[in-house]
Amino acid sequence: LVSSRHFGLSHGIGRSGDITEPQPKAAGSSALAKLALCLALDAMRRGSGLDARTAAAHGILLPLCTGMSMSLVLSSLRDGISSEEERQKRDIVLWSRIDQKSCYKAILSAGMTCVVIPTKLDPENTDEVVTDLDAMERALKENEGRVLAVITTTSCFAPRIPDQIDEVGKLCMKEDVCHVINNAYGLQCKKTCKLINRACTVGRVDAIVCSTDKNFLVPVGGAIVVSPKDEVIRNVGKVYPGRASASPIIDLFITLLSMGLEGYSGLLSERNRLLPKFEQKFSEIAEKYGERILHCPRNTISFGITLDTLTRGGGDLSEDETLKKKVSKEITYFGSMLFTRCVSGTRVVPRGESKTMGNDKFIGFGSSTEKYGNPYMTAACAIGLGEDECDEFFARLDKAFKDFFAKRKKDDAKKAGS
Repeated sequence: LVSSRHFGLSHGIGRSGDITEPQPKAAGSSALAKLALCLALDAMRRGSGLDARTAAAHGILLPLCTGMSMSLVLSSLRDGISSEEERQKRDIVLWSRIDQKSCYKAILSAGMTCVVIPTKLDPENTDEVVTDLDAMERALKENEGRVLAVITTTSCFAPRIPDQIDEVGKLCMKEDVCHVINNAYGLQCKKTCKLINRACTVGRVDAIVCSTDKNFLVPVGGAIVVSPKDEVIRNVGKVYPGRASASPIIDLFITLLSMGLEGYSGLLSERNRLLPKFEQKFSEIAEKYGERILHCPRNTISFGITLDTLTRGGGDLSEDETLKKKVSKEITYFGSMLFTRCVSGTRVVPRGESKTMGNDKFIGFGSSTEKYGNPYMTAACAIGLGEDECDEFFARLDKAFKDFFAKRKKDDAKKAGS
């Protein structure tokens, strides 16, 4: 059974000195890995729209999740510094805050210190959480000579929007600091890919890390790293310790051969076709229950709606721990209702939550900023979503709201009678 599952390709890929080197004892998996990379790069260039001359000029497939791939990239950038003294000094990574744990832990796993750059609320009258370029520039000045890289993010949950990677790229070029983009599931969005192309043209971009499962519908466990610089990609291959499992590469190879460019482009087109309907239906359900859709026009994958009517409390939650816990319980209970109705992938975010990672405390965890004004939930119109699934999701969301308020009414009546 195991032999059949792996098509007899038990030796894996790469050699102990370089994951990209062909292995004489495993000619089949070595050739397959090269072909899979060619197919993936072609899908990224002709399907997603990344520029073959810059952003997707060179690439490497890794049998690792996005976070571990990010850690490997950081290690390779540090090892690429020729001077031992300079290499020891460059121990800080600036990270534009995004409330997902993987990237933060990737920085620590690479043996570096993470300096979290706060975000800010968009001053242009939207609900968006945006890059704080002034804070980024200050951090570069304060840690001058010690910053190895800046990590930005282009795929994120609303109300966070893609970082201003073109402007950050200019700062990195000016300060001679590496720039790594976490583009975990951004290949499905043409707007994001155009932004990456622009960043590579007007500023500095050293590496772009993308997930294979989130972009190409394969099982979790693979990533593709692309770069305008061949040297960066070669160094990533050399830093990987030992040989690697071929399984994630085989899954990607089979999937890309099965879909072809036409099939992949068709999935991207279908997602774009469903976007207006997804946003409209989300907005209609929100309004039906006294909520509103979050206005985040620069995030065209993830959408959010407020959950203000689900809470009975308000005011400054930071001043009242009892109220904070009560409100948080109400919001998270709604999330559990969605889960028990087999709705996965949504996120519910209460106000005032905090979480500690490493030496950093993240206030307002989940919203990527300290004082977001509303509790909310998010859902994504992602690649692979079909129209029937879209309709079913909104039917279940509608029922979850209805059941939540019916239960509240029943509980209130019980309390009044006791």
